[in-house]
Amino acid sequence: MSKFAVLRWMLWREYRDQRQNRMLWPIYLLMPLIGAAVPVLLVASTATILSPALAQSDPQLGALIGFVRGFAQMNGINLEQAAAIMLLRMAAGYFLLSPLAIVSIAGAFAIVGEKQQRTLEPVLASPISTPHFLLGKILAVVIPAIVVTWAAACLGAAASVLTFYLMHQLVIWPDYVYFVSVFVLAPEIGVITALVCLRISVHMKDVLAATQMTALILIPAMLLMYAFIGPLMLMSPSTLLVSGLIGLVLCVVLYLWVKRGFNREEILCRWQ
Repeated sequence: MSKFAVLRWMLWREYRDQRQNRMLWPIYLLMPLIGAAVPVLLVASTATILSPALAQSDPQLGALIGFVRGFAQMNGINLEQAAAIMLLRMAAGYFLLSPLAIVSIAGAFAIVGEKQQRTLEPVLASPISTPHFLLGKILAVVIPAIVVTWAAACLGAAASVLTFYLMHQLVIWPDYVYFVSVFVLAPEIGVITALVCLRISVHMKDVLAATQMTALILIPAMLLMYAFIGPLMLMSPSTLLVSGLIGLVLCVVLYLWVKRGFNREEILCRWQ
């Protein structure tokens, strides 16, 4: 059997199991719906955020408005358009957290769920290689999460453009920061989350415990990262390049870490 045939079989097997798992469907539906609404709500609040009274009461907001004014002058657009573009950049932050939430739940079932269903042992005992096994698991949880994230981001962007036009009779478009965040950084975060989930899932015997441990490790780490990097991404788009390179390196390092710690014989003996 060729490598691609093995990978196709792994993906078919994983998606069949996911379709039967009713706990995954609410997260696949809820997260995209929220994500599609976030850009619209932020763009709709442009006039409120630009209020002078609000800026005086909040120094941080005042500094943001000052940056928006400079951005508007540099690009030759009015203040409302500049504020809408900045708010869409902020909305992109949601689409960096969306893959984390979806993959962390789906990934918790990747190995522990099969252990509970007694379907993991035959696969580990088969001739399928460890890289193919891990790649199949990673793709099976990352691809659906990224597809729904991209769909929500595109729908939210289109709806925000329409909302802004109806409110101000002006056309705005999300800039490249929005799309690079969604189409480059979001998949990297999805892969990183999947790899951490696999490593945790190997050492857990309960799906709930695996989910909680994953959330305990990943969510604070990502929130801290976004708290420090998010403002830099908003103000300095060149940070996107650095973030993308760091994410790529983390994906490779974590994959090697997971592969090294995946001992098939030990897993089979421990879970007999």
